[in-house]
Amino acid sequence: ETCVTSFAQQGVMSQENEKLMSRVLFSVGELVMVGFSSQEDSSKTGKDDVESTDSHPVRGLAIRPTARLVHLVKLMLPRRLPVPNASSDADPTPTPSAVRAHGYTALGKLSLRDESLAKESLNILARELHHDSNADPAVMSNALMIMGDLCVRYTNLVDKYLPYLAGCLQAGDGKPDRVSGASVSRLSLTFCRQAANPYSIVKKNAVLLLASLLLQDYIKWRGLFIHRFLAAVADPDDEVSCLASTALRGPLLEKQPALFSNHFVGAVFVFNSCSAHPLYQAEASSGGGMSIGFNTSLSGEVGALRRKEIYDFMLSNMNDEQKLAVTARLCKEVLGGALETSGDLSVVCNLPACGAQSTKSSLPTCRIVAATNVLTDTLTILTSSQIKVGRKGSNGADDLANTSSLRSEQRSAHKQKLLSKISRKHLMEIVLPILCNLKSVLESSHSPLLKDLMQYLGYVFRSYRKEVVESLANDPTTLQELEYDLKQWKKKYSTVQAEIVAADED
Repeated sequence: ETCVTSFAQQGVMSQENEKLMSRVLFSVGELVMVGFSSQEDSSKTGKDDVESTDSHPVRGLAIRPTARLVHLVKLMLPRRLPVPNASSDADPTPTPSAVRAHGYTALGKLSLRDESLAKESLNILARELHHDSNADPAVMSNALMIMGDLCVRYTNLVDKYLPYLAGCLQAGDGKPDRVSGASVSRLSLTFCRQAANPYSIVKKNAVLLLASLLLQDYIKWRGLFIHRFLAAVADPDDEVSCLASTALRGPLLEKQPALFSNHFVGAVFVFNSCSAHPLYQAEASSGGGMSIGFNTSLSGEVGALRRKEIYDFMLSNMNDEQKLAVTARLCKEVLGGALETSGDLSVVCNLPACGAQSTKSSLPTCRIVAATNVLTDTLTILTSSQIKVGRKGSNGADDLANTSSLRSEQRSAHKQKLLSKISRKHLMEIVLPILCNLKSVLESSHSPLLKDLMQYLGYVFRSYRKEVVESLANDPTTLQELEYDLKQWKKKYSTVQAEIVAADED
């Protein structure tokens, strides 16, 4: 109280006073936590119901802070120091970020032992985590960690604030670096590049905290939460990307094996910001505000490589059955949806190339671009080697010595053969007719999407030439085009191989 009174009278906080105030706030928080137990009832502020033990002699001890002390801690939270009796034209004194960060930590520790204070503090903490807050990374990181502790302590109270926690996975995205050098140096617990985003520490803490809460069932996947986590896989900061991919492909995928396959098709629409499509709306419908501020830089041509990184990551962590299911859904819901009479995908397929005569579309440009990218991404995914069934083979001599291992390998080989047959049958009976019908639509409108479609058709023809020839016996025109494309592809491939051999010899 003496420190705060002195600052209020002087209207300024020197560097020495800043360090003093930080130590005071830290001490307050530590003293409050003496004797803390997760089993104590925080609603009974005047009674301790946890007894001490020989191993924990201070367990159950509670140093109850006065209302005056809590008020003084809250005075250190705003961006500007409160100065009593200040004139209206006087410039307010900014609160140092270190003091604010320690203030939030102290408030969080006070809230862990006082449920009523926790209810009052949640809105204050959520305000610092909001995507429009422009909070200092040190303050934002501490507020995030405190919110995570409160989520464990008071799960029902914090559940509605999950969107703010998830938003920290994209902390600082699209914001200029307005952080002081002193703040960055305090957060430099990293071996990142020199030009690392100062908000990277917030993102890394968010990945670790949210993964822990998910594994302990304090929070659940809902709405666009999974897509925010997947977006962190393609984060420009290598450490954030590595942490997110390790958490997802490890314990989180082990806990929910169908996590990627269930959300793959929806991810294509979400990352392209195709919000008008029912699949996007279905993904976001149960989010409870999870989509607020989720304007990722993954959409458009700028984010194409990062989207591909996410798609490849998801596919590389799927088994063959899941890849089959994803392929079927992409063909039915995306390519098949483009053949319907309504919807953005259908409108885009009937739009001609630039410069051709056509009726002007009633859709906004952003929706046209989003739907076009959805179709382009879908055809690129279907052409990718990552989605091919039966890519894994047997591992040779070491396994042959073990009979049980050999039988397991044999069962696996039979299973892969069966899945490959199912995949081929589905491709010929379901997918190929959709592709041919879509080709007719795109040809009639002279759509630029025809090039992507023909690349996928060429890929199917090269992989299953005999079956495609039989299926397209009644469509000689398409068959001739594919034969021509195959010859061109072989010619180009031979040229590239010759250039590689010549380069090696040189």
